[in-house]
Amino acid sequence: MSNRYARLFASPENLYSAGAPVVIAAGALLKDTQTNKVLVQLKLRNIQDKAIKAATVALTPLDTVNQPLGSAVQHQYLDLTAARDEDFGQKLPIFLPDPAARAFSAAVTQVIFSDNSIWTSAGSPWEPLSAPVPLMNAFRDPELVKQYQIKFGSDCKFAFKAEQDLWYCSCGALNHQSEEACHNCRRTSAYLSELDLEQLKADRDERLQREAAEKAAAEAKAKKARKLAMILVPAAIVVIVAGALISGSLKNSSAYNNASALLASGDYDGAAAAFEALGDYKDSADQAKQAMYDKAMALMSYGESGSDEGLSLVLSEGEAISSDANLSKLYYQEAVEIFESLDTYKDSRKMADSAQYYLDQSVKSGIYNTVLEQLESGEYMEDYINAFWTLMDMGDYEDSQELASLAVSKIFECIKEDFGISDDDRWSATYDAENQLVTIAYNMSPNSPLTPEEFLSSIDASTRASMEASIQDTWYVFDDIFTDYLGISCQVCYYLDWNSGEPVFTYPD
Repeated sequence: MSNRYARLFASPENLYSAGAPVVIAAGALLKDTQTNKVLVQLKLRNIQDKAIKAATVALTPLDTVNQPLGSAVQHQYLDLTAARDEDFGQKLPIFLPDPAARAFSAAVTQVIFSDNSIWTSAGSPWEPLSAPVPLMNAFRDPELVKQYQIKFGSDCKFAFKAEQDLWYCSCGALNHQSEEACHNCRRTSAYLSELDLEQLKADRDERLQREAAEKAAAEAKAKKARKLAMILVPAAIVVIVAGALISGSLKNSSAYNNASALLASGDYDGAAAAFEALGDYKDSADQAKQAMYDKAMALMSYGESGSDEGLSLVLSEGEAISSDANLSKLYYQEAVEIFESLDTYKDSRKMADSAQYYLDQSVKSGIYNTVLEQLESGEYMEDYINAFWTLMDMGDYEDSQELASLAVSKIFECIKEDFGISDDDRWSATYDAENQLVTIAYNMSPNSPLTPEEFLSSIDASTRASMEASIQDTWYVFDDIFTDYLGISCQVCYYLDWNSGEPVFTYPD
């Protein structure tokens, strides 16, 4: 639209409800700056085979804090002929009655098809589908992407993925689980979902070796043709020179074949050394780099599995390693060094970045496992404090923030023990990792037969004040300790309603 309309809100893309024949591909809330009216535009997409001739949507206007503004607005799209994968509705404004609306929630409640059959919503929520995953993001290896396209088709751009009662085909089309074959390319979900990644990697490696051999043969043939085209020299010189060349060529050819055999057998270091010794014979220099590239790619594969089968690639003969060593870390470290040394050869720079990423992840994995052991077998508060700070440094790796909450709980139990506070489960601590805030709670009388109101009315003001003062003093102790050890304050101390969990009264900072 023109500058007359200001965008106030955009809904998530591709909202879907299980079993629905459409997705809400996009939605926006706009304000007419001349009339101050607000309107919604939705783009709906047909995701099944029947053509759609009408559809009804329900829009719930929301205020600035996402609270409903009145009842839902119903709108019907009529006179449609929307075929599969066709969008509709995006040009039709739906005006909302309250100009204070600053957001909305949308749901499709009914769809009428061209054969007059009707789909009606069961009331399931409309939530965003995740986007299809590009093959490069899934594999992080252009040669593995190429091998996937060789196997499944050159038009494959995405990884197969099932979500709710739908599945994304490798061509990017969205299908229902009831459809065995993709409506766009006719590949079957069974065929795509049974991908054997290890076999795909093996096929890739075999292809790369075959392509390298074919390249070497082609270059040798071209070189031979160039020699035959040379101007003839006197016969005597030809005989002398030819004898020397033939002798040297036979030796080089034999050495080249031996180097190729070493590479095919997986002796990457031996192959690289053999090719380097041949100097500029054929493509020996490139083959030496290819040998090291193949070694780095093999290390990436072993890094993914963590198998000890790749130790011969990182350890010298007779060298030992501890049984609890992080093998993935060793493989990725070596791969990073090799890719960096290859620099501009093929995609070595990109692969160095990829190997570094996985190296960082494997290092975090080792630290993560150590922290888990600290939390499971720790005996002292210091163990849990160390675990807490390590988890905070790990950011959003795995469930680090949830484990940080567990560490805070264990620290809290140690504090209770140190200060002789009875372990009757009335005290508890919760940790909000996002805001780095500890909340200390005390349940006044969890086993009381009385309601909270009855309990409070059964004690006089003096007793209640005494209770409050005692609990508040204890809370200050907790607040000081958490601040000293973790730099985190206890925001408030709650007296809890033991039935509903709602606070009866609280203490501010």
